[in-house]
Amino acid sequence: MSVLVEMRVRVPDVDRFVATSKKFTPLFEEAGARNPRVFQSESDPSEMNQLAEWDSHDQMHASTEKYGDRFNAEAGTEGLTWETRVWHGP
Repeated sequence: MSVLVEMRVRVPDVDRFVATSKKFTPLFEEAGARNPRVFQSESDPSEMNQLAEWDSHDQMHASTEKYGDRFNAEAGTEGLTWETRVWHGP
């Protein structure tokens, strides 16, 4: 069974975050992410939401361990608080 992982963060530079997300999409897909997408909040344009389906939470966590620090450095999100939610299908 797969999981849907939602990761939200408020960013200081939306364009930088979006560009970094696009750059890292192939790496996340190679690590197992399916249909990774980025969404921007209508009510708070600095709030970004990354969504992707994974085979498991562990698979996503391994990708975060591998690429997370580099992603944050390039996206300008180092030291920011991310909210992560993992959704399991019924």
